Amino acid sequence: MSDIDSQTPRARQRPARREQPQSRRRGRAGAMSAVVLAVVAVAAVAAYSLHAHLPFGLNSSRPAQSRSTGPTGATGPTGPKSTRTVSVSVLGSLSAPAARIAAVPYGTGGALLLGGYDAAGAETDTIENFQSATATPAGTLPVAEASGVAALLAQNVYVFGGPSSTIYELSNATFTDVGSLPAPTADAAVATVADTAYVIGGYTGTAELNTIVAYTPGSTAQTVATLPVTLRYPAAAAFGGEVYIIGGSTAGVPSATVYRFDPATKTVAVFATLPHARDRETAATLGGLIYVIGGANATGLRSRAIYAINPANGAVRLAGVLPAALADAAAVAGEGEIIVAGGTNSGLAAVATVYAVTPVAP
Repeated sequence: MSDIDSQTPRARQRPARREQPQSRRRGRAGAMSAVVLAVVAVAAVAAYSLHAHLPFGLNSSRPAQSRSTGPTGATGPTGPKSTRTVSVSVLGSLSAPAARIAAVPYGTGGALLLGGYDAAGAETDTIENFQSATATPAGTLPVAEASGVAALLAQNVYVFGGPSSTIYELSNATFTDVGSLPAPTADAAVATVADTAYVIGGYTGTAELNTIVAYTPGSTAQTVATLPVTLRYPAAAAFGGEVYIIGGSTAGVPSATVYRFDPATKTVAVFATLPHARDRETAATLGGLIYVIGGANATGLRSRAIYAINPANGAVRLAGVLPAALADAAAVAGEGEIIVAGGTNSGLAAVATVYAVTPVAP
């Protein structure tokens, strides 16, 4: 199975060949010899013709192209240029492995990382400030929580849901309870347009949600739209004043659909389709494209794929690959890069690695 995308099927195995009677083998061997001689003769004529008509400046005696080795082995003749447009490097690490962290852009191209599940699967109250490849302690949450989401609104950090419906505001190192979502909301996505956060889908603890809940500081959180289906573990990113809702699962079945939500008209429409269905992915906007990073398929297999979605036309293509399969990570856009923190690996264990996903020249 491909380790670039966990839903690329294995090549089919060929059935074992049966032994043939000796006389039949001899007859076939003679026939095959004649065929081979004919093919060789035709090839010789073709080679001479090709040599005689090579364009000027090309050397007919140059060696054949070598095969390159990719993540899954040989990938065929080396092409003139890679189609991947992002590179991935290890940027640093968290103080400890963690997954399903809430995150916001913070400081100078860094991120504030809040809560999450630790290596033992317990919810944490940890807050870390990740700057210049280093994570430093930055306080604690009012309660331990994981699978919540966070947004930066009017220079303050807001944390939504997790095991509860509470909305916390972090201002001047102090948390304040400033309201509630309509229902307890874990495993949701969030995206910000202007000074409004949109909390999308999620799970109440007993039921999946299909709601898009808007929250603007100083107001009450309210449902402003509904999705065509319930979605748990989706990703979301904003671009051009609209919100793109990516993947997620309905009743445990991952989706490949990308929806576009227009806050001005409160409408939701299908916008694009991923090459493979996934949930537990993460996403961020950088340089006019939305990058969808990692995720898992219906059997829980993690993916290395990084897809780029073009908001202008809905085109989706593979932009790069992670060094290792990953799901349940947090992602925020920094200065010229996307910071991808924590998550779970192919063994379903929490990780502490922080990656930088950086666009490269085509």
